[in-house]
Amino acid sequence: MITPRLRLRALIALGAVLAVTATLAATGDAASADTAPSNNTPPAVSGTAEQGKTLTTNSGSWSGTTPMTFTYAWDRCDSSGGSCNSISGETSNTYTIKSADVGHTLRSSVTATNGAGSADQLSAATSVVAATSAPSNTGEPKISGSATVGSQLTVSNGSWSGSTPITYDYKWQRCDTNGNNCNGIDNANDQKYTVVSADTGHTLRAKVTATNSAGNTTATADATSVVGTNSPALVTEPKISGTPTDGQTLTVSSGTWSGATPFTFTYQWQRCDANGNNCNGIGGATAASYKLTSSDVGKTIRAQVTAKNSSGSANRTTNAVGPVKAVTGAAGCVIAAASVASSDRLTVSSVKFSPSISHKRAPVVATFKVTDANKCAVSGALVYVVGLPYNRMAKALEAPTNSTGQISITIIPTRYAPLRGALVMFVRARTPQGNLLAGSSTRRLIQLLLRP
Repeated sequence: MITPRLRLRALIALGAVLAVTATLAATGDAASADTAPSNNTPPAVSGTAEQGKTLTTNSGSWSGTTPMTFTYAWDRCDSSGGSCNSISGETSNTYTIKSADVGHTLRSSVTATNGAGSADQLSAATSVVAATSAPSNTGEPKISGSATVGSQLTVSNGSWSGSTPITYDYKWQRCDTNGNNCNGIDNANDQKYTVVSADTGHTLRAKVTATNSAGNTTATADATSVVGTNSPALVTEPKISGTPTDGQTLTVSSGTWSGATPFTFTYQWQRCDANGNNCNGIGGATAASYKLTSSDVGKTIRAQVTAKNSSGSANRTTNAVGPVKAVTGAAGCVIAAASVASSDRLTVSSVKFSPSISHKRAPVVATFKVTDANKCAVSGALVYVVGLPYNRMAKALEAPTNSTGQISITIIPTRYAPLRGALVMFVRARTPQGNLLAGSSTRRLIQLLLRP
């Protein structure tokens, strides 16, 4: 028989069991609570920072309750990766760089989300976005093969600079015997062309058009010999011999040619810019030899050789030689900075201060002279001076040398310069067309005495 005392004891035991069960349930709920995302490794952007290229960001690595979802945004920032602004509508993990991004850096923003919340993390900034550059021809295309009916000609692409990838298109032309008055040949749009009977008595040329995302540029190969079995056809290239220095004589060989003999040869010397482009015939220079003059200093020289026989004629222009140098140490020689080759290092050959000492940090005029490797003064060279440390001298603008290769720049010591000792300065001289850190650019350290 269950007594009231036994019933009471049973109820107490049941309450204890229920209390323990409730405690365990609460503990289990706490242990299974979701944890919000926390970034362990920032997202990283891959790809080339250039207009038209596509960047890709990964999501980085995260801790927290899974599963997680990720969303993306892209920011346009200043060149240091700061002052960022979100780019509207860009919510993919890839981004195609636009013209508005040129000169800026880019960052990706990744948002990780799970049941407990979300968190954002920015990637590191890319390098500064560069603009694309259109193709520029650095080596002309050449036609190879025999200019005879039934033979196959091939035009090379030549060499090009510019943003990659670059694609090429071709167009063959039929011209007169001198390589002029050219007309496109129908359906001749491949790199190779088979000479047909309609080409007999004509020369052939080929246009090569290089195209990239920034535009296109066309270069034209020199004309072939006149098409025919007996017309002159080039076998080996004519070449220039001699030293490209003012007063020296250059000589061009005629090269070797196939075709009906005898051959006669004529010559035309050309004066070009320092890179071998923009060539013009030199008046009266029509012999196989040519004596260089002061007008050639800083220029390159080419020669066109024309071979003729009873069936026609053909011509070939040599590679450029030079730039032509002035006579080393020639008194009073001057060369324009625009004519200085990148292989010819400039020199800050002299520095004069007036007065020679700065008292109480008073301004001083520094006169610099710039010369080339032949000790000729260089006009139009750009000279820049800065104090070391930079705050010890007031800013001075880069300025060009005059017709004697000299430039005067006022040096103004600041209050940070010592009253006694020396103001150390960094001087740079460069050509307008040159690289700041390479080529003909030169640097030098100088010092100005300071006294109380």
